[in-house]
Amino acid sequence: MRVTNNTMTNSIVRYLTSQNEALFERQTIIASGKKINKPSDDPIGMGKVLDYRQTIATIEQYQTNIKRGKTRLDVTETNLKLVDDLLQVVRAISQTEAAGTTESRQLAAGNVKNLFDQVLDTANSKLNRNYMFSGYQTKTAPFSRDDAQATTLDKFTVTYNGDAGDARFMVAENTEVTAAADGEAIFHDLAGISIFNPMRDLIVALENDDAAAISAQQGLLDQAHTHLQDIRGANAPISYQLETTESHWQNYKPKIEELLAKEETADITQAIVELQSLEIAYQTTLATTARIIQPGLLNFLK
Repeated sequence: MRVTNNTMTNSIVRYLTSQNEALFERQTIIASGKKINKPSDDPIGMGKVLDYRQTIATIEQYQTNIKRGKTRLDVTETNLKLVDDLLQVVRAISQTEAAGTTESRQLAAGNVKNLFDQVLDTANSKLNRNYMFSGYQTKTAPFSRDDAQATTLDKFTVTYNGDAGDARFMVAENTEVTAAADGEAIFHDLAGISIFNPMRDLIVALENDDAAAISAQQGLLDQAHTHLQDIRGANAPISYQLETTESHWQNYKPKIEELLAKEETADITQAIVELQSLEIAYQTTLATTARIIQPGLLNFLK
């Protein structure tokens, strides 16, 4: 069969194109450091790479959630401890003023009012611009009181403005950690234990110079103290769960990263050697092509 110049030229072009693609592939491998840069490079390997990347992304999301959960619990513990410390100061005032004078009780009433507002401000704490103890109503201040009311009792009666939602953090597949965010259950419990009411009633009792009512608040303040201790204690195992889960992901993630690297990381030295070989072959092909095509072109011109 007679091989025409056109057939020979097409064959040469296809061969040069194939060599160009091989050169580009090696250049891409060297530039990216990866042996799989598109699905066609290795369809099965690319599937594994995508799975590993998805696993790593999921782990990183879990780690972010764990960090947020730990931060929330740490801040919650700080706030609850502060409230508990303030309550102990209020209780000490109640104990002292049970045997106090009319003048000392009036002064003490002002002090308890200030302590009341410190507790209220702490209960209205924010984390990342969101109220911590409003349930799901994170843009609404959980607690409020109205100074415009006529009596001290009404002025220091606290209203809860949030809901019963909790803060939830997904830390593993099918594993969700819950942190208390229902301010009513924490500070203004529906079961009858309130952080605010004994302080309010103590203020009223001090202003009314009522020794019996002043003494009566000590037991209620003790109940509030126990209630806060129970909540703080309930947070301890949650913190431990977050710590152990975080440790698990810290150990597991590098193993997946190692598998990913093994699957997609290129041997740069080998790729460079292959590139150099391909470049030599390409230059040789060009030189050979020039010698083949030139006589054909001269014959055509004769």
